[in-house]
Amino acid sequence: MSTNNKGFFKENFPLVVILLIPIAIAINVVGGTMTSALKLPIALDMIGVILVGALAGPIPAAITGALTNLVNGIFDPSWIPYAITAFFIGIAAGLLSKFNMMNKVWKIVISGVIIAVVAIVFSVPIKVFVFGGADGDGSSMLAAGLMATGRSILQSVLSVSLVVETIGKLLSIFIAYLIARAIPERTLVKYKYGKNFIKEK
Repeated sequence: MSTNNKGFFKENFPLVVILLIPIAIAINVVGGTMTSALKLPIALDMIGVILVGALAGPIPAAITGALTNLVNGIFDPSWIPYAITAFFIGIAAGLLSKFNMMNKVWKIVISGVIIAVVAIVFSVPIKVFVFGGADGDGSSMLAAGLMATGRSILQSVLSVSLVVETIGKLLSIFIAYLIARAIPERTLVKYKYGKNFIKEK
């Protein structure tokens, strides 16, 4: 391994991040399983990805996102095409944290909307062109209802996604924020952006 590669790995994947990633994936899998089992229209499978992005930056979060969908894909292959969506959600979350956009309510709201837009940009084409508008999640039933009124698949999926992704990502980022704030300061300082979540005294 070259010196540059070692430096890149050391910067992005210190031990605390390596230990955080499987925990974050577990959080995502639980959220994804709950979403699928209950046919919820609001997806809660990106909380861990956003948490890793908030603490460790875009690269670890992107890896966490892709791995999450591959793990979920073992039980439900329909998750696998969305690995690219999860990857870019991780990139977005990490960049937003880099610019300190996750430590106040108004910033969290803006960041949640931005992450929702990223999710929509990458997930809607997959849902429409790979799954024909119905991949089995709760939002597919809502989209099917709109299609029954005569709207096109793209219009229906996009309309539903604008609502459910915004609500889902806002909820997810708030939960990730609360988890980050609950981490002890002595641990937070070990993460690249952990200082953003240290309570002001």
